[in-house]
Amino acid sequence: MRHGRGLAATALLIGWVLVATCVYPTEHDSSVHVSLRALKILLRGADSTAKATAWQIVAPGDSQKIPNVTFVWSSSDPTVATVDQTGHVVGVNSGKAIIRAAARNFDAAALPGVDTLRVSAPLEVDSVRPKIVKYGEKLTIYGVGVDSIFLASLAGVNLIHVPFSDSVFKVGTARARFWVPPPATTDSLFFLGFSGGQGVFNFVHGDTTKVIERDIYEPNDTIPSAIDLDGPRPFPVTNTALDSLLFFNPALAFETLKRGQTTGADWYNFTQAETRSLTIILTAPQIAGTFSTFLTDSLGWNGAAKTYFIGKNSWTFGPGSHSCHGARFSPSEGAADSTIVAFKNLPLGALDGIAVYATAGRYGLGVIAGYQSELPADAHEDDNSCNAADLRDTIPAPFRDTLTIENPHDVDWIRFHYTSGALGTSAQFRLHALPGTNPDSLKDLDLYVMNVPAPGDTAVKLVLADTAAGSDVNRTISLATGDYYLVVVDFAGTTTTYELCVGTVDLLGAGFCNTSFPSPPAASSRGAPLRVKPRISGRPAAPLLRSRR
Repeated sequence: MRHGRGLAATALLIGWVLVATCVYPTEHDSSVHVSLRALKILLRGADSTAKATAWQIVAPGDSQKIPNVTFVWSSSDPTVATVDQTGHVVGVNSGKAIIRAAARNFDAAALPGVDTLRVSAPLEVDSVRPKIVKYGEKLTIYGVGVDSIFLASLAGVNLIHVPFSDSVFKVGTARARFWVPPPATTDSLFFLGFSGGQGVFNFVHGDTTKVIERDIYEPNDTIPSAIDLDGPRPFPVTNTALDSLLFFNPALAFETLKRGQTTGADWYNFTQAETRSLTIILTAPQIAGTFSTFLTDSLGWNGAAKTYFIGKNSWTFGPGSHSCHGARFSPSEGAADSTIVAFKNLPLGALDGIAVYATAGRYGLGVIAGYQSELPADAHEDDNSCNAADLRDTIPAPFRDTLTIENPHDVDWIRFHYTSGALGTSAQFRLHALPGTNPDSLKDLDLYVMNVPAPGDTAVKLVLADTAAGSDVNRTISLATGDYYLVVVDFAGTTTTYELCVGTVDLLGAGFCNTSFPSPPAASSRGAPLRVKPRISGRPAAPLLRSRR
């Protein structure tokens, strides 16, 4: 019995040694290493449990997990993070600490597992880049929880958040981006966010952002900034309206004028390699009435004369400047706080846009792929210029149609052919704004008729100009047989549909345009007294766009 018990004990001892050899390969401790699952970032006051695993290298590139291993845990800085012998970690203060796990019962040759743990506040800014920015440039904020920042400012000027630009990285940090608009100046960034169930605000101490007080496209007064509309778009695919933006920057600057200067200019040259509809928007509501925006298919700068000029056959679109085949046409228009111009099927090539200003301030500029308008486009679009009207059929008079002022301060051009009638007849032109969203008292349409410019003409030759207040026209004139342009100008900047008629009328008043044409609204329905339209004077840009002959 005793001998049997001895054999059994011997067998048990041998088995234990074999198992221990498998679990604790002390003769090969250098082949043992420990890995830790990274905790990334731990918020102050929060806790987590670290997980360690022991491995034995059995061949190059091949390791096997060692079961039943206990670990000795330690923290390099208990004032930042503590860890107990079960791997329970607690964040104490912001900073970094190395959490270490060593396999128990192995000698020093066995490699412990280490994890550099960051302890952070719920919202903690690490850096703001770049250190030097211009207006219209993006400022990127890096740190923990910065994607929760909803307000950031420099010297009391709020920055503009860039949509769909926030990112959270795998390591637990994040980034947020903001445009820097004028009049921001050099300062430490102030931010306000919401994290951990509470509002968080602070300054980024010791990290000043220097602001150069001009935008990223300067200088672009006499040489245009090139904008490739076929280049990368300003936003990733978002399945929102932002996907239609070809160019967008809401934080550009009309810079402070130098001493002795009365006006400044920002000039852009847009190019596209395909025919498509485009909408160009420039807005600066804080300085409304102090700038004018012009578009043209050809713009240059004469350094000797210090003036801008357009091509011999060019068109322009802008307040007081609607040149036709290079000939100047300067209708009166009211002041606007923004520019919205939509083109249908704009040909490939270049389009120049220039904003001439008298007051420094912030503006936004955007180019949209597609025709965007306040009211749906009528069948005559695109008719923003006489050159565009030439691409459509010349309409024989008499004709009658309903058209639309799709955006504020829109202009409609129609090329028509008039055949002089019998003796005693005259050409008749009628216009009437139809009821719509905007009250009649806000509508103010002007009607012009002009000859088709001949080569060498520096200005258009008007044969009719009805600029009386209101949106009802009934005029007769003697008109020779030939081609003409009819132009309807939205003086007031109020969108509306309107009916237009061109025909002949005899001495008794019988004619094509006098049959069931809408009657003008009663004077009491206008809601405001008729006014005399002032001639726009002192606009900074009208004399700058000259035709080169």
